[in-house]
Amino acid sequence: MTTIRTPFGTDDNVNEKNIGTNGAYGTVEEYGDGNYHKTVLTLAGAFGAIAGGAALAVGRLIYTFPAGVIRVHSVAVNSLAIQQTGGNVTADTPEIGIGSTIGTGVNATLGTTTDDMLAGVAIADCDGTAILRVGTSTFTALAAAAHTVHLNIADTWAASGDAALGFAGEVVITWEFLS
Repeated sequence: MTTIRTPFGTDDNVNEKNIGTNGAYGTVEEYGDGNYHKTVLTLAGAFGAIAGGAALAVGRLIYTFPAGVIRVHSVAVNSLAIQQTGGNVTADTPEIGIGSTIGTGVNATLGTTTDDMLAGVAIADCDGTAILRVGTSTFTALAAAAHTVHLNIADTWAASGDAALGFAGEVVITWEFLS
């Protein structure tokens, strides 16, 4: 009998070689063989304060790739939910994405580097409705480039905003360590 192996092995081998570091918003599990990686981030945290009645992008650092050349193959957002705390932005439908730079400033949408790993998509609400979003990626980080991964969100927010817009769910990144 022949065993067919994928780049990630036949049984998701736990990996401890050429791994990145976790942000402060959850846990990380690393699978693969040191060159091919599947990073599973289980997230729980909150974005910074959301000013109401204005366009604003915010984000959180969720992972940092190791130094070297990195090629991201795909990113999946699995059962990720955004949860308002003040009851003011419940019906907002912000754009959410994964990018190499953090979302900041007066921006109603994501773009360029704030969603260069997983293109932004509008979510149903900010009241805990989970989303599933999967996409292939062409993101490559050269040795001197940014190696950070951010969960970003942007919208023109409802009046009164939210003091601690929460997030919880899973992000899965498949990537390759090239050098």
